[in-house]
Amino acid sequence: MPNTTGLQRAHAPQYPAEPPLPQRVDTIRDLLDGKRPFGSLVCVVGLVKDQRLPKQTKGAGEHSSSPSTLLTFALTYITDWKSELTLYDLSIEYENDGIVFSIFRPQADMPMCNVGDIVFIIDAKLQHYNGRTSLITNQATIIQVYKACRIPEWPHPAEPALEPPTRRDKHSLTAEEHLYVSWMYHKIDKCLLPTEEEFQQRAAQSLNVKEKFTLLKDVHEGQFCDLIVEVVREPHAFLDMVILYVSDYTENSAFHPQAWDMVPNLAGDPYGYLPASSQASKKEWYGPHGKMSLQITCYEPHASFITNHVSAKQWVYLRNVQIKYGRDGKYLEGFMREERNISASRVNVQLMDTTNRDTVDPRLKDAIRRKLEYGKKVKEDLRQIKAAQEAGLKRKASEASVGEKQELNSKLRRQLKRRIREQKEKGGKQNREQQLNLNQAVTCEKHDDVPDSTIESILEPTIYNPTVDQQPVGLLLPFVCAKYQAFVRVVDFWPPNLEDFACSRKVSEFDMISDYDGSDMDSSASCSKSEEDEAAESESRRIWEWRFFLQLEDPTPASDTSNSENSTNKPRPRLWALVDNAEAQCLTGLDACDLRKDTRALATLRERMFTLWGNLEEVKTQVQQGKEQAAKQKAAAARPRHQPPGAADKALNLERPPLDSSDDEREYGSKDADEWRARVSNRPFACCIKQYGVCVEGRPEGKRWLRCFGLFGTKICC
Repeated sequence: MPNTTGLQRAHAPQYPAEPPLPQRVDTIRDLLDGKRPFGSLVCVVGLVKDQRLPKQTKGAGEHSSSPSTLLTFALTYITDWKSELTLYDLSIEYENDGIVFSIFRPQADMPMCNVGDIVFIIDAKLQHYNGRTSLITNQATIIQVYKACRIPEWPHPAEPALEPPTRRDKHSLTAEEHLYVSWMYHKIDKCLLPTEEEFQQRAAQSLNVKEKFTLLKDVHEGQFCDLIVEVVREPHAFLDMVILYVSDYTENSAFHPQAWDMVPNLAGDPYGYLPASSQASKKEWYGPHGKMSLQITCYEPHASFITNHVSAKQWVYLRNVQIKYGRDGKYLEGFMREERNISASRVNVQLMDTTNRDTVDPRLKDAIRRKLEYGKKVKEDLRQIKAAQEAGLKRKASEASVGEKQELNSKLRRQLKRRIREQKEKGGKQNREQQLNLNQAVTCEKHDDVPDSTIESILEPTIYNPTVDQQPVGLLLPFVCAKYQAFVRVVDFWPPNLEDFACSRKVSEFDMISDYDGSDMDSSASCSKSEEDEAAESESRRIWEWRFFLQLEDPTPASDTSNSENSTNKPRPRLWALVDNAEAQCLTGLDACDLRKDTRALATLRERMFTLWGNLEEVKTQVQQGKEQAAKQKAAAARPRHQPPGAADKALNLERPPLDSSDDEREYGSKDADEWRARVSNRPFACCIKQYGVCVEGRPEGKRWLRCFGLFGTKICC
């Protein structure tokens, strides 16, 4: 007989000792380390370590993709079921955790797996959800399952163990991929896999999971709950545990009360007798006062994670927190221990992302809104307490303020009636609009029952005449809260460069709240970040907002001019009006951005402001350049050799709008504005102006109110 053994060996396939990773497959370690960007489609091969059995979803709202993805797949996900697999591969074989793969599919297309089965995933979406990296299906995702019990011995390929594909998973894998699956299954260490009985028990328990999320106001003894809270004090490590103080800004009567320490005179140390160390300890508390904070004792493995990753002012998601009374039996406390039924190494602490408005948890948004409201309340309480301390008698002060407010309102009503009568005597609005030849490209909110005002009348001081001991006493009010309609023209603006009309600020956690304007919180009264913390934060993300000033002038001379021949040459009444972000959006129809980089937005802004103020920018630029050149030449001629360069720029003393708009507005800026007023060709327009006050402290004259003006309800028609 011929010897065929050598012939058979010659034609047998030659398997490599260690097949390479398939070309399109990524290791789980690379995904967890961020080597692929979130949102990209990836391919993964992994062993099944844990499974949550399929259960019907509540609709598209349970899906964690972006709003555009939800809109695209809404009809599909409404009838979907959800399942989760925990996978691991050779890159993380000795680590306790794996990567979670969320599957959204109809029940008939759900893959069913056992412990140790290998799953080959094609085109799954990589995402960052609930503070962790995970995978999620989409319409293009393909899932191939290899049954562990049917995978042949190496070096035979694993193709016989491949489960029949569903209608969604009709995709043929290559021979190299079958070979890699077989090699990986026999190569990987399976010591961390649970037994078949434990795996099935956990999978069955996943169907009985109840919603455990609870607000702090609703927790009670003996409860195990999930919490979304803010860390309000630096974690304190003690032996093998860490003490956390957290709050979600809801109140529970069974919590330990935190003392009010916002006002020094009410903190028990009005004269500074306590040592500095005790005062410093108070500054470590960033949370609310009263019964709104919970103490949680965290043991391993949670303690190590908190020590390395969690700090004060961070929002965290805490799972399976046990609530019971502390050792003293007086107040409720929380405890976090290792998991016994799931995984002893599972960490139930997740950091919450407060920067992405699209993927933020709605429960976190509600908690941040409660924090914002609490900050406003504390700020108002501080104001009232300080006012009561200064007055001495809070009750009498409040009664007097009520009476003054009523008299002030009656005074304003009389002024309003007087202005209406004066406007009727002058011939009404329509006659004046025709005489002024208004710019019809600019409109504003018009109210027929509100008379037209002039800059001169707006700047008139308001006298309050209360009665003291049956004698009238005249008091000059620093400001009044009022709104006006006026016909004006723009004679100046600030900043002098249009590129500076938009400024930027850092991103805050309160930006996800739609009605937050960026100025409601105060660092000393609302648990916001300190200046040192803000300086240390990254400035990579910023929010751009409009902020500029317009100097408005009456289009007609002042009414108190005695000499009619000189009335046209006398400076007309003017005021500076602030245009904030919201009103600038209304005025220009543009969103703020970095105008020094976005040349297209700058050109659009310049075109629309030309509609408002004509050739003012061109004339102002020419005059300013002439002044700067003359000043530099004069300074260069008189400057000694040791004078540093740039001193000529300081000598210019360029004007800018005042901090307040007081009676000095009649003369402020008139010198420069008069130089180019005759050369400016713009038409007056109708606008709305508001008067308000700003409390300023830290000046030599002490605390005082400043009268300010702002533009509102005005729009350039484009």
